Amino acid sequence: MKKKIGQLIEERVRAEKMEVTAFAKAINKERSNAYDIFKRDNIDIMLLKKIGQVLDYDFFQDLLAPETKQMMMIKRGITKKVLIEIELTEDEINFLNIEKKLINIK
Repeated sequence: MKKKIGQLIEERVRAEKMEVTAFAKAINKERSNAYDIFKRDNIDIMLLKKIGQVLDYDFFQDLLAPETKQMMMIKRGITKKVLIEIELTEDEINFLNIEKKLINIK
């Protein structure tokens, strides 16, 4: 049986060893509202986003269907980018610009 979103939030609060009062204050709610959130099976997405920021956790990933998660992982593997910082001298930059012009001519 899949857990309710409130259960997932409560588990994350406990895992972070955060007091319920501190959690409630961080999301601009009363302590009693925090306990109400723990019982919910649905939640406003803006509130969930705020809770995720407070707890440094992406709850939206937990709500995705397994097939969707798998597809996202496959796509991430295909589209990974590698960023490399390089230093070039002015002569090297000029050379690269000349090569680019030659390639464009062909």
